[in-house]
Amino acid sequence: MKILSWNCRGLSNPRAIPNLRQLAQKHHPYILFLSETLATNHKLESVRVSLKFDSCLTVDVVARSGGLAVLWKDSVNCNVVNFSRNFVNLVVKDELHEKWRLTCYYGYPERHRRREAWDMLRELRDMLTAPWCVIGDFNDLLSQQEKVGIHLHPNWLCAGFRDVVSECNLLDVPMEGHPFTWIKSRGTPHVIEERLDRALVTQDWLDIYPAAKLSNLLASHSDHSPILLQCEPYRRQRSQPYSFRFENSWLKEEELQGVVIKGWNVVQK
Repeated sequence: MKILSWNCRGLSNPRAIPNLRQLAQKHHPYILFLSETLATNHKLESVRVSLKFDSCLTVDVVARSGGLAVLWKDSVNCNVVNFSRNFVNLVVKDELHEKWRLTCYYGYPERHRRREAWDMLRELRDMLTAPWCVIGDFNDLLSQQEKVGIHLHPNWLCAGFRDVVSECNLLDVPMEGHPFTWIKSRGTPHVIEERLDRALVTQDWLDIYPAAKLSNLLASHSDHSPILLQCEPYRRQRSQPYSFRFENSWLKEEELQGVVIKGWNVVQK
């Protein structure tokens, strides 16, 4: 199971579709989540066909801003629960028939709406009781260490986001690769980098996928990096059936008869 999430900042950019196709061909995600598509349903349907996904749910762009899309393949069983301009809620069943909830999430970019975003996460928490994974662009930081560049991130924003993550019993999946997923003023002395994109999961979800791995792909025209969540389910080791085979060479052993008689007597007792 692989889930690719990317704030693509619009699919009208000439490099957007080629970059997206390259990502899909290289990493073979089962589920693809795009935020800020700035695209119509017709455009996203052509993207679905081009990338060879079987199903697609789109949330319309409003006033030339936003837009969400979730694409998935028939090899994974996905059922849409509900959606809004900021999220798509799905119930997923994997190849081991484990059922869990996936929320593809896009947080409000405006700072004055952060509390609305946190309340939305609390509401999402209460919708279902299944193991839960939330992935996407949160537009939030958990700590000052998730930013480099001029100006500190307001401490009250870090604290508020940490509080809601804790209240929702969510765990931050560590990210491999470059530690930041968003960049501003690239190539200037005023460059800023932040980790806005992440995956948060509950412990019972992690019990299903204890080896889950999140990677920063660093391959886009967007100011956001795509992130890839790889989920390998826990599989119990099956004991191999023991097959006894008699070797004719054993007949040449002088002590074979005594060993067989002794073993037979033990079995009979």
